[in-house]
Amino acid sequence: MNSDADVGLPGIVLQEVLSGIRSEEQFSDLERRLVNAFTILHAQTPDHVEAARLKNRCLAKGLTASGPDCLIATLTIAGNHILFALDDDFRAIAKHSDLKLVSTSGFAV
Repeated sequence: MNSDADVGLPGIVLQEVLSGIRSEEQFSDLERRLVNAFTILHAQTPDHVEAARLKNRCLAKGLTASGPDCLIATLTIAGNHILFALDDDFRAIAKHSDLKLVSTSGFAV
């Protein structure tokens, strides 16, 4: 992976990261840092449709994939990006789609 590559953050991930932060000061600080550090990838109607299609393909293969995970995968595929994720669900989704993942073999969870 190119060290000069832009790093994007799907809006749904931004939402999930910020959810549950009870201190408005901490929330605002983290929001500012994330929005300034990453390109936020916004989903459009066709992305949601394709995410549903991907989820249905996964279900047909016996994989229970969440809607948000399928949306993240869809945004990654549509933008020809590579996803960094430590979640095994994305490895399973990649088996049934064109999702490309960053190798995480050196990372501990």
